[in-house]
Amino acid sequence: MDGKKSLDEINTVLDQFSDQIAEIRDQPAKVDDAFRKAAIAAAEVEAATFFGLAGAVAGAIYGATTEDDFTGYLQEHKEEIKKKIQELLDKLQSAVDSLKAPIAFLQTSEAWSQLEIQIGKAQSNEVAKGSVTGYWAGAAALKYTAARTLQDTVMDSARSTCTKLSSALAKVSDTAWDFYSTIVQDVAELITSLGSALLKIATFVAAPFGISDAIDALEKIINNAIEYTEQFIRALISQRGAINDIVIATSNPKGFYNNHWPSSDSGDFNINSPSTEWQAT
Repeated sequence: MDGKKSLDEINTVLDQFSDQIAEIRDQPAKVDDAFRKAAIAAAEVEAATFFGLAGAVAGAIYGATTEDDFTGYLQEHKEEIKKKIQELLDKLQSAVDSLKAPIAFLQTSEAWSQLEIQIGKAQSNEVAKGSVTGYWAGAAALKYTAARTLQDTVMDSARSTCTKLSSALAKVSDTAWDFYSTIVQDVAELITSLGSALLKIATFVAAPFGISDAIDALEKIINNAIEYTEQFIRALISQRGAINDIVIATSNPKGFYNNHWPSSDSGDFNINSPSTEWQAT
């Protein structure tokens, strides 16, 4: 990975993948069409061999009406190609089901980053305007300073938590982007190869080559899909360290006693009963 991916980058690759899945689902109908044309062409060739031009016309009509009934090499391989297309869709189903995950991870990562920015602004304001040094002294000032110091501590802690959460979620999103972008490249090649193979099949004369090309292309991407999915799972497992970071960062961070933001006042003196130790300077 070459750095955190943007929402636009993730949306682009996921949109491409969605479009490709739709195109793969259209392929069985294209396979049927190619073999229908092959059946017509086969009948034309056979009839023309024995009966000339008139026979070729009659053969074409016969082939068109019996396209789903012809047996042997073509019929068997038509079903094989369609089964492999379905197998590919089955292998990619988990990727289809997980389409929204990378976007959700990145959007949540960005939300934590924005929260970190807002906490930083609040902390900067507190540092600039919250000091009483030179204006207030005595016990009350000391109590105020102690409470103020604790507020500054928890803001540092909260910003650190935001950083860890944002980074961990972005890592998972980037891992998903790698997976989808690799799949997209392979599916694009498959669709091109399958289109060329179906054109060969439709001619009947080159059908054996087209059938071989289609099966080879599908077997290649099915194997790749299995490999990429396994790599993706291994990558996610390796990100368990990121999950641990999230758990640790959100479990009683520094200054958050019992996972609560501390009070902004000291709470241990009565403003209506001023002590002689209170004094303004």
